[in-house]
Amino acid sequence: MPQFVKAAKTDEIQPDTCLGVKVEGVFVGIYNIDGQYYAMNNICPHLGGMLSYGFLEDNLITCPLHMWEFDVKNGKCVWPENERLPTYPVKVEGGDILVDVDSPQLAE
Repeated sequence: MPQFVKAAKTDEIQPDTCLGVKVEGVFVGIYNIDGQYYAMNNICPHLGGMLSYGFLEDNLITCPLHMWEFDVKNGKCVWPENERLPTYPVKVEGGDILVDVDSPQLAE
C-alpha cells in the first residue's frame, strides 16, 4: 500500500524549477514541469552530485558536476545512456506535495 509523505508545499516550487528535499532518509528532487510534479532520486550516480542544484530545461535536469542529463519524468539518463534513477509516485493534496519513497519505479 502506498505510503505518501508530505515532502514540500506547492508554492515552494515554481513552474520549471526544482527543490531538493529529504523524505524518510531518501534524497529526492521534486520538479514542477508545466504544473505537474515529478519526484526522482536526487543523487547523480556518477559522482554523487545533487541534481536539484543542476540546470533544468524542459523535463531534463543536468548534473552540476559533470553534465549528466536525466529525464525527470522517468529517471532515464539521456547522456550518457544506460543509466537510470528511481522515480517516486507523487500526488498533490491541497497545497501539499506528497511523495511515496517506498515505491520506487525504474524505467525500462
